[in-house]
Amino acid sequence: MTQLWPEGVPIEVEAVDGLPRAFRWQRRHSVHAIVEQWMVRDEWWREEIWRHYFQVETDAALLCVLYHDLLTGDWRLERVYD
Repeated sequence: MTQLWPEGVPIEVEAVDGLPRAFRWQRRHSVHAIVEQWMVRDEWWREEIWRHYFQVETDAALLCVLYHDLLTGDWRLERVYD
């Protein structure tokens, strides 16, 4: 079953040049591939959002969506696919 956290789960990320290379959620996961990435910047109808999203595949074949909040510097896990 796919897990979704609309507000995101705080995670620690090892990044190189702004790209995630590994993250810690329950255990350390190495990023095998960045499948897709996109930016969201919005502020007209609620508080400002500026995020860089990454759909990644881990070394254990876990597919998930992470985002980097560019306003706060925080990294969060938003979705894990099964």
